[in-house]
Amino acid sequence: MSRAVVTALAPGVALAGLALLQPWLEQRMFTHMVVELPLLFAIGWWLAPVRTGTGPAWLRQVNALGLSGFTLALAISTVWMLPLALDAAVLEPAVGLAKVVSVVLSGWLVRLSLRAASVVVQSFFVINWAWMTATAGVLYQEAPQRLCSTYLLGDQTWTGIGLVALTVVVIAIWMTLAFRTGPRGAARTAVNNHRPTPLPTP
Repeated sequence: MSRAVVTALAPGVALAGLALLQPWLEQRMFTHMVVELPLLFAIGWWLAPVRTGTGPAWLRQVNALGLSGFTLALAISTVWMLPLALDAAVLEPAVGLAKVVSVVLSGWLVRLSLRAASVVVQSFFVINWAWMTATAGVLYQEAPQRLCSTYLLGDQTWTGIGLVALTVVVIAIWMTLAFRTGPRGAARTAVNNHRPTPLPTP
């Protein structure tokens, strides 16, 4: 089997494996939010084409500077931070399927949007996501009662700690990608993408 075939099939295999683990992952709030959701996002990231610029032509038209993609991905992340949405995803198969599709889509969009966005645009959305996620983590830790009817209070506390830790990890990864040096650095690429073409000198 060629490397290209393996690369094409790998995200689907990973998604199928995650589906098999879903009952176990969703038994606890911690594994649901801090393990399953990031893994779904990573699969979406993996699915994004690596060598086709910023994605399909139709996406480039509606995702100028990565704004539309980042906005939709941030909205999706916001929804699955809500206790009511988590409960529905566990109890209702249709909502659970919507969760999988939307989070995978957000990973796909973010990877493509990073290529189209400058570091300034990236930082706006990454910082907003980090603030939202860390705030949710603190609220989960300090809430005196259960916020999700399907999970215990102690699990909720550990989930809050996990969300804060996840925020730190994501910020570190983004800073590594955005500010690394070299011709393939994301910061340099973003600057080059938006640099005007110099006029010919007489």
